[in-house]
Amino acid sequence: MNITEPMFLALTALVDEPRHGYGIVQEVDRLSGGRVQLKIGTLYGVLDRLSEQGLVALDREEVQAGRLRRYYRLTDEGTRALQEEAARLMANATAATARLKARRAAGPLGATAAPLTTAAVSLRTAVTPFRTAAASLRIVAVAAGLRTEGVR
Repeated sequence: MNITEPMFLALTALVDEPRHGYGIVQEVDRLSGGRVQLKIGTLYGVLDRLSEQGLVALDREEVQAGRLRRYYRLTDEGTRALQEEAARLMANATAATARLKARRAAGPLGATAAPLTTAAVSLRTAVTPFRTAAASLRIVAVAAGLRTEGVR
């Protein structure tokens, strides 16, 4: 089952209690630290998919200020799916963190540092005779009275 981030956060928002649409939007905003802000149209598309998959169900309907509010709840299947997805994300995050730590331990350039260092030393060695020749040419040019401004 492919659970998108908005689906994951909507399921998470329903863990502790049934919520109506706007309540889910507010809880997703809080859970994500404001990073994910669901639009109402997006939310109802997410809720429709979750409902079709049996992960959420309509809990109740209430009329408040002349408007119908539908409250959704997490089903047992939704709880299982959320647990599986949370475990999958945790495993991925753990693997990424381990690789990043290994890269940091290998040095500023990670695993590629050794070959790049060797290449840089080889390049420096190859360039040195040209630098020496260029310096010699500048000395000859100055001695001959030629302009060397802008020449390195």
